[in-house]
Amino acid sequence: MKLALSRRTLLIGGGVAVVAGVAAVEGPRLFRKRYAPSPYDDLLDKLDDRDACAQIGERALAGKAHFDADKVADTLRDRLHHRRLNRVMVEDAEQKRVAENAGWVMPETLSLLCALAAKAG
Repeated sequence: MKLALSRRTLLIGGGVAVVAGVAAVEGPRLFRKRYAPSPYDDLLDKLDDRDACAQIGERALAGKAHFDADKVADTLRDRLHHRRLNRVMVEDAEQKRVAENAGWVMPETLSLLCALAAKAG
């Protein structure tokens, strides 16, 4: 039995492989919950569960008279610049930069991200 491969078969097969690859990489981003645009989306995209973080952030903000979201965002952008959130949180813990929010003791970076999530709505 002779296997006949044509250019058309190769192109179709290659196209299917490309589509499957793109779907595997971009699929989770396409199907996750959408939020209203905010000036902090570059930071908030690092959160796995933005709604849960916003709930923690709302409680944290309730005890603060003033919260400068733009200043906090600048601080976080400097801290997270081209770095993974989990690595920065480990460094926070190593340097004892922790905060208590709604009964949770968490790395300061995560605490600030939660507050920004609450501000962004």
